[in-house]
Amino acid sequence: MPRATLAATAVGLAAVLLLAGCGLDGPEPPPAASESTTPGPSLSASPSVSPSPTSTVAPPERPAEMDDDGAAGAEAAAVYFKLLDPYIMKTGDTAEWEAMSHKTCQTCANRLEQSREIAQNGDKFHGGETHVRTLQTYEQDPSTGIWPIDLQVTTGAVEITDPAGETVFSYEKVTYSIRIEMSRVGEDWAVVGVSNLDEE
Repeated sequence: MPRATLAATAVGLAAVLLLAGCGLDGPEPPPAASESTTPGPSLSASPSVSPSPTSTVAPPERPAEMDDDGAAGAEAAAVYFKLLDPYIMKTGDTAEWEAMSHKTCQTCANRLEQSREIAQNGDKFHGGETHVRTLQTYEQDPSTGIWPIDLQVTTGAVEITDPAGETVFSYEKVTYSIRIEMSRVGEDWAVVGVSNLDEE
């Protein structure tokens, strides 16, 4: 994929991301109101890029609260999902991201595509340390089974370099607010949709 495409999608993240995605087997919850009602692309045909065996980047720790099938679990899963973002960008290990991403989540699909693009180009993702604060956890919508979770996310400065070490894109530290809509699919949590609260 051309460098211009990577830069354009990265600008979208810096402006306040709606980028990422995935496919999840099992029954589908109704699409979130903040996302398109058209199901997102199936990503099963596009295999995950394996992480580099020399990578020393540790994944975020999965919180024990995610075992809860109620509001506490939804909140913990939403925070955990956001903390996975810099990990998938640095390592190309997208298995957990894909497992948690419902196919209706276009934001999830876009971000996954970026991770794959970085890995395929042989680029390196530097920085992007992420801190997440829960703003509000809403009651479950009885008609959809979805828990909306409002988060404030702070992402540190990012630099993407090519195999020669040249900077192909960068942006400064940014803080933004998003709503993640979580649902149970079987015994697991899935991200159904992500919306940018700063634009409302």
